[in-house]
Amino acid sequence: MKINIERLKSSLINLGKIGYEEGKGITRSAFTPEYEEARAFVKKLMEEAGLDVYQDPVGNLFGRLDGKDKNKSILLGSHIDSVPNGGMFDGNLGVLAGIECIRTLKENNYAPKHSIEVVAFIGEEGTEVGGTFGSRVFSGEFKAEKGDLDYLKTVGITEEDLLKAKRNPETLKCYLELHIEQGNILNTENFSIGVVQGIVGIAQHNAKVRGKANHAGTTPMNLRDDALVKASKVILNINEIVNKFGSPMVGTVGYIKAYPGAVNVIPGMVEFTIELRDMDRKRVLDAMEMIMESCNNLDLEVESLGFEWEVNLDEGMQKLIEESCMDLNYSYKYMVSGAGHDANPLSKITPSGMIFIPSKDGISHSPDEWSDWADVEKGANVLLNTVLKVDGGFDN
Repeated sequence: MKINIERLKSSLINLGKIGYEEGKGITRSAFTPEYEEARAFVKKLMEEAGLDVYQDPVGNLFGRLDGKDKNKSILLGSHIDSVPNGGMFDGNLGVLAGIECIRTLKENNYAPKHSIEVVAFIGEEGTEVGGTFGSRVFSGEFKAEKGDLDYLKTVGITEEDLLKAKRNPETLKCYLELHIEQGNILNTENFSIGVVQGIVGIAQHNAKVRGKANHAGTTPMNLRDDALVKASKVILNINEIVNKFGSPMVGTVGYIKAYPGAVNVIPGMVEFTIELRDMDRKRVLDAMEMIMESCNNLDLEVESLGFEWEVNLDEGMQKLIEESCMDLNYSYKYMVSGAGHDANPLSKITPSGMIFIPSKDGISHSPDEWSDWADVEKGANVLLNTVLKVDGGFDN
């Protein structure tokens, strides 16, 4: 049994037109008119596939095919919101491939033992209350502060809605998410499929380095306390320490600002971010401790901006994905995800698996994001065959 790649291709292209601007890519943030248009498009596809469609109180969209056991669902999905100036595959692939899998099953007169649902989670890419919003609410992980509730009211979501949208884990058999890798491992190593073992933890910090602002023309070099020079040393230390820890740890300084920010003033203070990602929280904590020790004479102050710790995906689901690759004769590689996904909160309430396909040149969150259609087809076929294995195949 194989999916219809031309149908899936058409769905991806048409969804990719919503929020698209020539030369700038797709901008389709949650709770915007562009997002509402995209959700209506996906809803129509679900209805055309003969699914029972419903939306929960926070905006997660579901399409459901009842199985013999209506109390347990195999859940497939991802998200349809985008970063500013993003690409057409990120998130969209998992949702539309899920719909395509169910259409293929129905066309082959397959009667599932378990119900099968496709979900488009809202706000995966980030909102005023953080990323993976819809899936965190669904899984019961989202904890709303007063500021969160104030914002959510502006988009029509109440505290009661958050409680109503939480799913009972007993109604789930598992969760499967097909996604582009967003990195360059599968592409460079020439593998068709990534079997995802886990999702890295992400620790973010706000850092400040203080010096003394002074006149740039009258202060000799040997009498300067230049905060930007000291911050540069900190950044180099971060890079050196993270490299010592080795893969899969990565460290990034993605934002930096010097104060007062005038061309003729020596910076008196520099503010920047430090983000560390790894599959082992102890390694992250150890790396941060080493960074602080290496900078103890550089007037470094650090404040945690929060963290989302790593998750290990279900080994049983990994095995079924691997078996599907072997059945289909697709090359595959076990790997970790360096980016966060809806599978992170879902993995805490139900067995969860992720399937990666290659990203051309490892590019994502960009108008240049691309995955070859042959790889899209392979990924969707692995998803379909894994669903069959979870459900028990044709022996029903």
